[in-house]
Amino acid sequence: MPRALIALLTGALLLSACADDQPKLVRTAPFDVGEPEPAPEPEEPEEREEPEPEPPEDDRPRSHLTGEPIDEKLLDRPQLLVKIENSPQARPQAGLDDADIVYEEVVEGGVTRFVAIFHSQVPEIAGPIRSARPVTVQLMRGYGPSGFAYSGARQEVKNLLAQTPSVRITEGGAGFFRDRGRAAPHNLYIDTRATLDGAIARGAEPFTDVGWSFEEEREGREDIPGRVRCPEGEADCDDPGAAVDVRMSREFTTNWEYDGEARRYRRGQNGRSFRVTGEGRVGAANVVVLETRHYIGATGYPETDVVTDGADAVVLRDGHRYDARWSKPTADDPIELFTVDGDPFPLAPGPTWVHLPDRLPSPDA
Repeated sequence: MPRALIALLTGALLLSACADDQPKLVRTAPFDVGEPEPAPEPEEPEEREEPEPEPPEDDRPRSHLTGEPIDEKLLDRPQLLVKIENSPQARPQAGLDDADIVYEEVVEGGVTRFVAIFHSQVPEIAGPIRSARPVTVQLMRGYGPSGFAYSGARQEVKNLLAQTPSVRITEGGAGFFRDRGRAAPHNLYIDTRATLDGAIARGAEPFTDVGWSFEEEREGREDIPGRVRCPEGEADCDDPGAAVDVRMSREFTTNWEYDGEARRYRRGQNGRSFRVTGEGRVGAANVVVLETRHYIGATGYPETDVVTDGADAVVLRDGHRYDARWSKPTADDPIELFTVDGDPFPLAPGPTWVHLPDRLPSPDA
């Protein structure tokens, strides 16, 4: 075979081999590439639930017992009134620093006891709990169908309690317990939240208005009539509203001294500092002293009467002292406070302690 032909055939074979090594395109009929798949959309970040901002303090509802801003949902919570002991064996008490209002009354032996009203704050524990008296009934009737925790009562007081709209819970009821570290009868306490829940379950309802007026301090409250001042010419005289001694009985004197930095009055008892359990400290924005009638009841016990068409009072707020008036025309009415001109007395926002002696303290007391 001629060389030229052999070379030609060899080149054709090589080209054929190379062609077999190339990928072959296979087309099907009909050929349709369709719509291109859309690119996946980026995942949106998960939305976080932002907490609802608290309304400005001035826009929140105000407590009718303290005049301070309060969580709106608490407006539907009933008040809980608690009878608390104040004998030396009962101290230090629990819970008094969280009360919106505290009344101090005299019982036998010149000893005093408290009716503490809890609403805007509810402490974990309150006590020691003691028995009710007729004046307790008069006070609590002014707060409608609230809860009332106490240790018991004499039969004549039980009869009075039965006529009140309050939901009464006593020892053996919701939240009551004994502290084994203290001697009876000074060791009865309540788990306050459990007692309040028990009162609600039995029909206690919120009492929405006691008619008290609250206003912040403005320029030393020169606009409030009845302010008591130092005698003219006594340059070194302390403001009569800076401190007061309330003689509840021959045995018991309650002392208050104004803490200007905290804008609270601090309580003392017979000249000594008054302490409560825990880290809290009693502080009153207002100290109110009501002149009340004291008498010996039919059963021989000393009693206090707070039903009156009008009587004198003393109010301390913001380090100043004011002469005032008060009234409680019927047992079912709340106590009302007035200026000497007859207008509602503007209390300072915050807790109020109310004392029920038979005479008012003198300005220099």
